[in-house]
Order: sequence, then C-alpha cells, then structure tokens
Amino acid sequence: MKKITLVFLLTACVGAFQFIKAQNIAHVNSMELLSLMPEKKTADDQLKTLADQKKAEIKKQEESFTAKYEKIQKDLQGKSQADLEKMKDQLQKYEEDFQKDQQSLVALREEAAKALDKKQADLYEPIMKKAQDAIDSVAKAKGYLYVFDTSQPSLLYAEGPNILNDVKAKLGIK
Repeated sequence: MKKITLVFLLTACVGAFQFIKAQNIAHVNSMELLSLMPEKKTADDQLKTLADQKKAEIKKQEESFTAKYEKIQKDLQGKSQADLEKMKDQLQKYEEDFQKDQQSLVALREEAAKALDKKQADLYEPIMKKAQDAIDSVAKAKGYLYVFDTSQPSLLYAEGPNILNDVKAKLGIK
C-alpha cells in the first residue's frame, strides 16, 4: 500500500512539475517586432537609397555601352563585305572592347550586390541585437524558460503567452 501511495505521489509531483514547466513557454513574432521598430524603417530607407544609387550607376553604364555599340553598328551598316574585310583588325578590337565592357558591367553589378549586402548587415546587426536583448530581458523578467519565434515555420501551435507587447514596451514602441 505504501508503494502504491508513493508511486501515486511521485506521478502527481512529476505531472505538477511538467504543468509548471509548461507555463514557462512563450512566443513572439520576431518579423512583426522588427517591422515595428523605427530603426528598421530608417535602415530600410537607407538601403533603398543605396539601391537606387547603384541602379542609377548601372543604368548609366548600360546606356553608355548601348550608345557606343549602336554608333559602331551604324558606322558598319553602310560598309560592303570588302570594306569589312579590310577592317578585320578594327572589328576584332570592337569585339574585345564589347567583351571588356560586358565584364565591367557584370563586375559593377556584383560590386553593387556586395555593397548592399554589407550595408544591410551593418545596419541590421544592431537592430537585431536590440530586439534580442529586449526579448531576453522580458523573458527573464517574466520567468520564461523558452520563447519560440512564430515567424519561423517550425512552430505549429502557439497558445502560450505572446510577449510581443511586453517587448514593444521594453523598446518604447507603441
């Protein structure tokens, strides 16, 4: 009888512990939180400005190359086959220039993409750290052991407390 009572009490304690432990789980949507942060909006504006600048540079270079090669095509249009044969070296030079210009344009695009990626990382890193610090602070203050990010597809169910409003308050966001 004592063994049955002990097993029953042990089972009840484990069940109560699991219930208490389950109450230490919360969730927050980090993407929603970031979208509400004014720093992110400022960073997005800076990235858009930089992207527009890079697009303008690329477009200017593309237009320059297009004009250059349209002029060459126009000059070659009226030429006979015999004239073109005489210009063989010049035609080869045009082709080499065209390939160099294409490579230059590809390099400019790659440089623009790298510059945007670096700027994004530089701008978003302190914002992400600030958000994470606020989440950590709220979780510790409320005694949560786990906080799930509902913006990630791995969480299938979120019924526990949502700490987004607490984190927004910690960050001073209304």
